[in-house]
Amino acid sequence: MPSSLFDIATPREDVLEGTLADAIFAASLDEVVNGKAPAVYGDPATFFAGTHPSAGLRALLDEALGRIGGGRPDAASVIRLETNLGGGKTHNLIALYHAARGHLPADRIEEFMTPANYPAEPIERPAVFVGTSAGATSFPEIDGVEAQTLWGFLALQLGGTDTYSFVREADESLTAPGSSAIKDVLGGAPRLVLIDELARYLTTAGGKTVGGTTLARQTVAFLMALMEAVDAHPRASLVITTTETTEAFGDSTQEALDAIAEARQLMARREHVLRPSEEADLPKILARRLFESVDRTGAAELGQAYAQAALDAEARGVDVPEAMEDPRWAGEVAESYPFHPTLIRVLDKRLSTIPNFQRTRGALRLLARTVRSVWEEKQDGVDLIKLDQVDLGDIDTVEDLSSRLDRGAFEPVIRADIVSSGGGDPSHAELIDTQMGARYARRLATAAYLFSLTTEVPSTTAGELIGSVLAPGDDPSVAQKALDGLESSAWYLHVDARGYRFSTERSLNKMIEEATREITTQKTKVRATQVLSEQFRDGAFKVRRAWEDAKVPDRSDEAQLVILHWDDFPETNGVDVADGVPPRALDLWERTPAGGIREFRNRLVVLAPTGDGHISMLDAVRRQLALTALADNSDALASLSPEKRAQLNDMAKESELEARIAVCNHVNLLFVPQAEGLEPIELDSVTRASVKRNQTEAILDRLAAMEKTLATGDKALDPGFIKQKLGAQLESAFPTSGFAEVFARRTDLKLVLDKDKLRELVAAGVRNEVWEYHDALTDRWGTKARPDVSVRLADDTFVYPVGSATITDEPCPICGKVHGPGPCPDGAETRDEEPKTRDLARTFTGEGNAATAFATARQAALDAGRKAIERLDVRIGHMGAGGPVELQKLLSVVPTSDTGVTLRYDIKLEAGLGQGERLVVEFGGQPSDYAHLRDGVRQAIGSRESVVDATLGGAFDPAVALDGEDADHIQSRAADTGPSKCTVTITTEAPDGAA
Repeated sequence: MPSSLFDIATPREDVLEGTLADAIFAASLDEVVNGKAPAVYGDPATFFAGTHPSAGLRALLDEALGRIGGGRPDAASVIRLETNLGGGKTHNLIALYHAARGHLPADRIEEFMTPANYPAEPIERPAVFVGTSAGATSFPEIDGVEAQTLWGFLALQLGGTDTYSFVREADESLTAPGSSAIKDVLGGAPRLVLIDELARYLTTAGGKTVGGTTLARQTVAFLMALMEAVDAHPRASLVITTTETTEAFGDSTQEALDAIAEARQLMARREHVLRPSEEADLPKILARRLFESVDRTGAAELGQAYAQAALDAEARGVDVPEAMEDPRWAGEVAESYPFHPTLIRVLDKRLSTIPNFQRTRGALRLLARTVRSVWEEKQDGVDLIKLDQVDLGDIDTVEDLSSRLDRGAFEPVIRADIVSSGGGDPSHAELIDTQMGARYARRLATAAYLFSLTTEVPSTTAGELIGSVLAPGDDPSVAQKALDGLESSAWYLHVDARGYRFSTERSLNKMIEEATREITTQKTKVRATQVLSEQFRDGAFKVRRAWEDAKVPDRSDEAQLVILHWDDFPETNGVDVADGVPPRALDLWERTPAGGIREFRNRLVVLAPTGDGHISMLDAVRRQLALTALADNSDALASLSPEKRAQLNDMAKESELEARIAVCNHVNLLFVPQAEGLEPIELDSVTRASVKRNQTEAILDRLAAMEKTLATGDKALDPGFIKQKLGAQLESAFPTSGFAEVFARRTDLKLVLDKDKLRELVAAGVRNEVWEYHDALTDRWGTKARPDVSVRLADDTFVYPVGSATITDEPCPICGKVHGPGPCPDGAETRDEEPKTRDLARTFTGEGNAATAFATARQAALDAGRKAIERLDVRIGHMGAGGPVELQKLLSVVPTSDTGVTLRYDIKLEAGLGQGERLVVEFGGQPSDYAHLRDGVRQAIGSRESVVDATLGGAFDPAVALDGEDADHIQSRAADTGPSKCTVTITTEAPDGAA
């Protein structure tokens, strides 16, 4: 396989130098006859050196010259060349003219025709008429005579004034001569008559009145007589060119065809129709005219390489056209070498259907500039000339493919989406290529543009686009990615079920870009601030937004998250991690709102923005505002197809998520209290998968990973470690409420989020003989010997050094057990000489705050002589914001785990969320199974105003003793974390005698 096209092909010098004049691309038979044509057409040797001997040209020379020279007496007398404009007909007439005059180089005769058909004597005076070079009645002067008609002009060429005399009267009267007069004009010598561009002349002649008819009709009558005369002449040939009706002058051409059809009825047995060239000839014609030489030795091998590249792309999931998967594709590549078959197909089947783009000369003009550009750049790996190598950065090429084709409005499309002009902003394709580090987007966009110039079939599939530019060694996956990038960013590229097409109409991308420009920076910042507020809400932390309230209270009982705004850093829009703790954050952490020293620093964390995320955040929020505005704009929606409207709605929804992510990634620098001070922690990047409805939870997760927080479910604290930390504070009576304050003050300790963990700490210290516990209210002690005491965190409960307890270890004379002061629990009934009438109720209720409600219900049960709690139900009714917080308080009353107790939850929840929304939840099962549902409920209610009616029921197995430590534990939880207003119902064992 050739390593490079530059090694095996040599372009013509004028192609490389760019000196080809436009006239070279417009073959003119008239100029050849008059000796005014450029050498490429006028010099026979040069002409035939640059001409491909197509099958149509060989047939023409064999037919016409064979009849004239006598080598083929049975050849057709009348030959009609039928093709569209630019299809090679004029070129073939020039070839026939040169050959008939004996100017076909001897060493090329066999290449262009059968040598036996080449005339022994040249035709000195062929008669030639080109319809574009004459008016209706004005023709070039010959031998001092200026003919007025086609027949007079041809007669003068064939024999001067002598032959003209046979038709002089008919010429002067503008009436068609009869066939006998024409036979006299032809005489007995070999004759060749060439008529080109007849349709154009008939258009002009149709405006000249001749009696009751027109000169055009008289010309048709002459053609009928001419055909008859030529057919009667054994060594005369008439060649007429016609064009198909799909091109310019098509209607006039059809008029001529209709007229000729009248004569054809007489001449049908003799007329022969030829097409000068077919699609398969086009690459060879183009190569012959553009290149001095092309070594085709490796064409077959290269074809195989391109076929394999297509198969490899298909195997990797990238669609390519079925034709490229066909075993014959390798042969097509080899046949069109050095051009890619798709390039030839677009030139021949698409661009050639545009009236101003003539099939051969238009392709020659375009490819001459393309070849020059390719040789100037000489990029590595070029082995074929493909669609994507058409240089739309070249102003002349752009002119050819826009204004010259009546597509002038396409130039802005090229500059915006495909390739920029010198010094202009990069196009969207160029930006994509820069980002990807590969030049696929510009190649694909160029190919898409060329496919888009026809109105009949303006679209092409992704497979056709990728296949048209794909070369061996290319990565089809990267090409597909580049195409996706164009789809999402180009302003004028439209994509629908039919495929890809460029249009001067703005695409959805362009509409979005225009809408985005209308969103002001101020409006963007306001929305970004709103998103920030929505993303970080109360939970385990009380969220305080510095831009709403700069006063952050100094509290020991409330963990606080302070969020700083980018406007707090006007010059940088955020904090640089390398700069350490900013003064704004440090001041908040060290000082109270009144200016004093903050005492409870371990209850405060600060979240700040980083400077490098500000612009991307504004871009994402601005896009979200623009998309939302477009989706609500009825005029914009009316201009879009149903598919694009659906796409716009999807993009608007997607942009909301992207805006949230961008805000979270901008405000992502957390300052955490540590022993040495505030430590800056950069949070993990937020993604679609990780973004949360309340991003405060992500901060909790990060703090937990740092082992900075003490929350429900965390490993219990080591009391020995805490005693070592507190030192002298524990050498005398220390109130248990002081533990919370110590943890709130000392930044070298954990940040407490669940006070119950401090109760566990106190209880563990009793069990491990680190300290002793005393409840002054009940005068009960907890020691290693009596560790089953119920711990309360309060000002009237204390821990003491070991050995401080003043208790008796004497057994009770009634029950034989050691217990606290007061009557023996087991001997109460035995001391009653006459048992009282027992209350038969099983349920006992209390109302108020959780501690009061539980104590009321518990005491009522004890007064009724009940022994155990089999079930506990707590009900809340909440109205307003903060629903999730109240639910959390509700859940905290019933313990999730207790030694020796199996607990089952029963939860009923109904919440009115406003705007007709309603949430209903019923759950029964283990507490651990409710955890995932709990998070969902919390997110669903959020910070909205809501009406919440919820009941939590817990069934205990075995039952919990009413006067035991488990009940005391529930009492403590109710006091510390329970709801401020609720109804508590205790269900006990069935009393004796109850049904």
